[in-house]
Amino acid sequence: MTGNARKWAAWLGVVLVGLLWGTGSARAGLVALTATPTPSTTVTASPSPPVGPRYVVQPGDTLYGIATRFGVDLDRLMAVNGLGPNDVLYPGRELILPDLAAVSGYLYAVTVPFGEDWRSLARRYRLPPAEFVRLNHLVSPYQLYAGRPVIVPGDATGPQAWPALARLQLGPGEGLLEAAARQGVNPWVLRWLNHLSGASQALADDVLFYPAADGRDQALGALPPEVRAVRWKPDPRVQGETWALFVTLAPAALPADAADQAPPVQGAWRTRPLHFAPWDDAPADDAAGRTFVALSGVHPLAWVEPYPLRLEGTLPDGRAWAFEQEQPIAAGDYGFEEITVPPEFLDATVAQAESARVAEIMSGYTPTRYWDGPMQAPSPYGGDCINSLFGTRRSYNDGALWGYHAGVDLCGGLGTPIYAAADGVVVLAENLEVRGGAVILDHGWGVYTGYWHLSAIEVQPGQQVQAGDEIGLAGSTGRSTGPHLHWELWVGGVPVNPLTWLQQAWP
Repeated sequence: MTGNARKWAAWLGVVLVGLLWGTGSARAGLVALTATPTPSTTVTASPSPPVGPRYVVQPGDTLYGIATRFGVDLDRLMAVNGLGPNDVLYPGRELILPDLAAVSGYLYAVTVPFGEDWRSLARRYRLPPAEFVRLNHLVSPYQLYAGRPVIVPGDATGPQAWPALARLQLGPGEGLLEAAARQGVNPWVLRWLNHLSGASQALADDVLFYPAADGRDQALGALPPEVRAVRWKPDPRVQGETWALFVTLAPAALPADAADQAPPVQGAWRTRPLHFAPWDDAPADDAAGRTFVALSGVHPLAWVEPYPLRLEGTLPDGRAWAFEQEQPIAAGDYGFEEITVPPEFLDATVAQAESARVAEIMSGYTPTRYWDGPMQAPSPYGGDCINSLFGTRRSYNDGALWGYHAGVDLCGGLGTPIYAAADGVVVLAENLEVRGGAVILDHGWGVYTGYWHLSAIEVQPGQQVQAGDEIGLAGSTGRSTGPHLHWELWVGGVPVNPLTWLQQAWP
């Protein structure tokens, strides 16, 4: 018997003990074991020790942080543990958490992964869902954003999570008994493991856990089993940077003629759609299914807070699935600069109308991918000769207009040849009021590059270009303080740092 099987056998034994608890003989035996003889003399009772679960102090913990995390009073926490204001809190020390008498053992903080909700987390850590909600003071499912710490019970060795869980989902019109028979699982195990008081509590489309026969735990406990993996890079997402989302689906989730249909997974992030495409360069561990990828970007001015990521699809048997969870972002490192330009270039009406037109073009999506590998610098001086970085916060004419730098200014004197950064199709080639001589290239999959302030434009809309083809000459047309190339890159309808694309291949 494998170690994993022995663990499951031991835990299933606990269930049998619990069932025996209901018999009279078991209760009588327990009373006999716990009965105490009548003392012959009077004994003065000692004070009762503080009651409550325990927490093992981790590096970086503070008393205030522990009290806040577990929702206990700071003064009570210090009092029951005999701590004074000048005492040092050492990692490894066990603290009693007062006023949580309903919870026993040890409490730990674990990080919420993507793909888990309050039901799946409660089941995974062997808690009734209502108790998990109470312990973590939850009032909304949006509180369980990915990366948030939640409190779970355990023993002195760590959190008590089940060793290996697999997933099944109730099909259309299917009950608990039918699902158990289809999967070859004991229905009583399903009820017990998923905290179901009766078969009627198993709702349509509910995702349930059962012991994994192969000993491998399946994450994504709130998603149907046909969703094998969800991952992204980078982690976390960063203001002003590109990110790629990969979703692997089992063969059973793919229609027979999947090659001729739209990808069976859709999504959205920060209200913007995520367009998925088949990803043929998936790693070897994705071989059990088909991987799809979507590219997007984090706006450089986005607030540093969690934003909802939604995934959904329809399985071949007609089951629709959807899951939404908020994802945090990290702050980018951006500076500030003051710019002085002729006042006529600060007309907000003209600038807004032009920006809206450019944004509409660069928010499109072409299912064909033209580029391959990292992009190349569009200036002959390369990507290291830079006049102004992407994302820099700007003040124009001593505060007359505020904004940020949506691209990177590369070196390029008047008449310097400018090249296409990657293969693509010309979708705009004309003179604009603010951007001057402008060219926009569509590289497919929602990726666009823009080249502003050109003194000459050498391509036409609809023309297909290759990486390194000359598309124009550098200049100082439009809102510009001198000859240079302003280079922009948009992904998923959002301007992102183009220098990142010179350093690595996406996706």
